[in-house]
Amino acid sequence: MAEPIVMVLTAMLIGQVVLSVPVLLINRATRLYRLPLVLFLSACGILALNAIVPVMFPRWYQVYTVIGFPMLFVLCPALRLYIEGLTTQKVWLFCTLKLKHFALLWPAIVTSCAIALLPPQQHRALFVTDDMPGGLNVVILAGAMLALVCLWLLECGLTLLVVAKRLLAFRTALKARYSNLGDPRIFAAKRLVFLTMCFWVLALSSAFLSSLFGHVMLTPGAEMFTALILIWSVTFFAMQQTTPLLASEPDCAANKQGEPDISLREEAVSKYDKSALDEAQSARIVKKITLAMQEKQLYLDADLTLQKLSQVSGVSPNYLSQVLNETLQMNFFDFVNHWRIEASKSRLLASKDSVLHIALEVGFNARSSFYKAFKKETGLTPGEFRRENVSASE
Repeated sequence: MAEPIVMVLTAMLIGQVVLSVPVLLINRATRLYRLPLVLFLSACGILALNAIVPVMFPRWYQVYTVIGFPMLFVLCPALRLYIEGLTTQKVWLFCTLKLKHFALLWPAIVTSCAIALLPPQQHRALFVTDDMPGGLNVVILAGAMLALVCLWLLECGLTLLVVAKRLLAFRTALKARYSNLGDPRIFAAKRLVFLTMCFWVLALSSAFLSSLFGHVMLTPGAEMFTALILIWSVTFFAMQQTTPLLASEPDCAANKQGEPDISLREEAVSKYDKSALDEAQSARIVKKITLAMQEKQLYLDADLTLQKLSQVSGVSPNYLSQVLNETLQMNFFDFVNHWRIEASKSRLLASKDSVLHIALEVGFNARSSFYKAFKKETGLTPGEFRRENVSASE
């Protein structure tokens, strides 16, 4: 019989899923890319019922296993598709092409149909008492389930690798578009991706070690409590993430110099293979953005984005990105930070204001990000720079 604390935690987890799903789907603008997260949470809720159904509704346990077994194979593709939608640079659609990620779900459904046909005694022996009932059909069914679970473990590992790789690319893409990675939306997105990876590492390691050593890594209560905290955290940050951060924005109109307008398609941003900028055009764009930063002090805006710089300078975002990467050899994030650091140097020497005050004054949103950028740019901390240059002038 399940412990009372496990029953309570399971009920709380299921309640969290039931309350979160309608809220995640209520906004039509975000419904499309949140759909995989809803599938993921729903599958988690159904799988969590395994702690309740055998105890409180034993007669319905066979029906539950028929429904619950395929849910295991919804988790990986649903998580992967949600991260893909969250970090995409294109318009993301949950279309039939995405169904290829659910390759293991279809044989799992066939296996589930075979489970539904088992006599109650054989079902109990297979799922409750862990005995091996007689009959070739049951042996084949048990072997098919074992093979699917092994494939699921491999899929979990692959999902972790894919998500980790996408996270690295996501961070690089953020630096190409935003000057402030401490923005609340970016913070929520990064925490969301991090928590989903933690959730998956926990599930994968628990399942693997339990199979390897023959006993659970965590007690049922600890496992359910951890799952509850992670699911609550994922839903909390997901509700803060109203739009994908890298979704294409409408480009500004063609500028006065006649430079063509190119939308922020992923392939154009990454390779620039359709652009035709020569050295003279690149130099002209560098001059434009330099004047914009000097005269209008755009770097003082803590929320400055590539799109804002594009609107002010009259240069398309794609050309800005290309010139920054190919001509200036830096991304947008480092480009803006360079201007902020230069502006902070004179303030550090001319006043006795705190480092935090100066950091906020020149456009940084936190002391830590200012220290990191300043150290990267100068090789010194702001305090060391102030001490060395003040003493030298005296």
